Amino acid sequence: MKLVKEFKAGKLYTENNFLVPVLEGSNLEMGEQYGALMLDTMQPTFDLLVKPEIDNGDLDKEAISLWVNRAYGSGSIRTKEFYDGVALGTGWPLEHVVLLDQIMEYGIYKEKIHSFAGCTSIVSYGEQSKDGGMYIGRTLDWSPAFNKFPTVFTVRKPNDGSYKMATAGWPGMYAAFTAVNEHGVYLDIHDGTSMGGSLVFLERPSLLNTLTDFMSESADLQSLKNRFNGTLNSVSIIFTIADKKNAASAECSSLNGNRIRIAEDDAFVVVNSFLNKDWGLGKRETVSNSLRRFSNMTDRLAEKRGEVDAKMTRELMDIRLFNEDGTFKENGGCLKPTKQDADLTNYQTVFDINDQKVWIKIPVPEYFADWTEIDLKTLWK
Repeated sequence: MKLVKEFKAGKLYTENNFLVPVLEGSNLEMGEQYGALMLDTMQPTFDLLVKPEIDNGDLDKEAISLWVNRAYGSGSIRTKEFYDGVALGTGWPLEHVVLLDQIMEYGIYKEKIHSFAGCTSIVSYGEQSKDGGMYIGRTLDWSPAFNKFPTVFTVRKPNDGSYKMATAGWPGMYAAFTAVNEHGVYLDIHDGTSMGGSLVFLERPSLLNTLTDFMSESADLQSLKNRFNGTLNSVSIIFTIADKKNAASAECSSLNGNRIRIAEDDAFVVVNSFLNKDWGLGKRETVSNSLRRFSNMTDRLAEKRGEVDAKMTRELMDIRLFNEDGTFKENGGCLKPTKQDADLTNYQTVFDINDQKVWIKIPVPEYFADWTEIDLKTLWK
């Protein structure tokens, strides 16, 4: 990777147009480093996503106060100090820093009853993988607007006893959308509103903010599961969670608590439908073809049992859901490089948990960037 900028202990690298800020120190120091290194890309992102909401009056003074207090006022000291640091590094008012980071949860709130995100994750380990290692592939499917600015892979090296972690997001959005820590604990998010209810609780702390605390303090999958079991959710959302040995899914409803779905064998697929039978719900298809993606990737993993490694995972994640004419692909996968149903695949990731390596890709033709390796073992040194 090419080093393009430094600020104090922070460094900004780039490769294939991916931005990799590597931050080190206290949470305040890491936030300041992020703000100073990322200002040039944060400003156009803010202008595209947040400023129109302010200009049209949806984010008026009262609404801004509500969303900022919800994230900052109810946030942990870790959250507050990082936000304060970003404001210091950018020279922005604190509310602008918070609003940009909260724009995804705000977007779920604005969508009201329409669920439109269709992410997919696959997990292989034990007898499913070639060497017994843990391999996780993921598509993040959301709005096409999110390809108009760079994908950012933020690496944190805190000095307060918190675990080193890394997360894929966008400029000014550093929640644990797709994240791993130094112990191999992994987490990614999927829209769950079509199953868990589309209500957003404004008087609960932002669930997205708490994820950084989860990943900073959980050394194994059991600890992470316990966190979800003790959480009231601000939004309905589904998580892939794993460590080096096992995997699960946390299915979270803003109305009715959480259920943990445990992997029954060494292969696991997570989409946007609740699949834990304890809910007492029927399996429900979504506008993003959740159940079709689930059956596709379950079948593809079964065909490759005992063969899966990082390379194979990348190949599986590259199998499209649709043909060019909009029909479902025979022996299809989950990839949506163009918008043919409710969304498209903004980025793909593959994690080799044991070897601490990540590959990231932008499949959208207009912004295409092929699989790019990031060696966390080196960056966390």
